[in-house]
Amino acid sequence: MDQLEILAIKDACQSVSLRFGRLQDDRRYEDLPKLATSDATYTRLGEELSLADFIAWVKTMPPNKTRHFVTATEIDIVNKDSAKGLTYYTLYLYGGEEEPPYPLEGPFVVGEYHEEFARTDDGWKIKAREARIIFRKQK
Repeated sequence: MDQLEILAIKDACQSVSLRFGRLQDDRRYEDLPKLATSDATYTRLGEELSLADFIAWVKTMPPNKTRHFVTATEIDIVNKDSAKGLTYYTLYLYGGEEEPPYPLEGPFVVGEYHEEFARTDDGWKIKAREARIIFRKQK
């Protein structure tokens, strides 16, 4: 692979990773499968779910206002059709009824997304995403 192809892969993988969080914040769950392979998994709280099961679970959550703030994704290209990524994230959550700007008490959680990406006929997609919580708000 030449340097241009390496940069294109890294950009494509980072873009799909960032878009996933944005769609969650916008509660556009029906668009998430477009960013993932047909066999994609999402691991949360140590439980691996199919993407469809993750979407069904997240739809049961209260209609909180959320924002995922993420770092640039560190991409490790495994081969021309596979890559891995690591992104640090901070999740802010507000469950009240006020209008913006929402009151801020600090982040809800801070964690890491460990991702696997696969090249498909439709471009780079998420094959697996694991959200690992590193810090959480005290109760």
